[in-house]
Amino acid sequence: MAESVIESVHRPCGVIGRSIELACTVLALLAGLMFCIEAVMSVVSVVGRAAFNLPVPGDYELVQMLSAMGIAMCLPYCQLKGGHVFVDFFTLWASPWLKRMLDSMAALLMAFCAFVLAWRIWAGMIEMREYGETSMVISLPIWWGYVPVVPSFVLLGITALYTFTQEFCRESKR
Repeated sequence: MAESVIESVHRPCGVIGRSIELACTVLALLAGLMFCIEAVMSVVSVVGRAAFNLPVPGDYELVQMLSAMGIAMCLPYCQLKGGHVFVDFFTLWASPWLKRMLDSMAALLMAFCAFVLAWRIWAGMIEMREYGETSMVISLPIWWGYVPVVPSFVLLGITALYTFTQEFCRESKR
């Protein structure tokens, strides 16, 4: 693991930091609960299909939707804890200062991308709602799956801005 990644993982401080940490943790725990429900549903569907020729209707649709929602809901926590994948092949030679600067710039870029994605996902969700697009088997409105994704990406952007400021301010104090 890169030296700057290890150093950047620290407990958030202040009211804002603790609030962000709480929101990220709650979202990640809800995602974990969704993954558990998804796993149980998959087991019930497989056993039902094999033993009774009675699968859970729309199980593939539900797995797709729950997985997308859960992954998006875990991203802010991953950002806060410095858990994203880092490829440090090109920075092995770099000084710790440069690595921290690159990490802080990556957090700023992550914030920008997260806010753009939240905006576009919101627009897509509204469009799908207006057109009444539904899943094929159980006619589940597709836009429902986007409901937790939009705030997840907004929180990811906020968290990335927070990690940017923490990393940048920590470096400027040195």
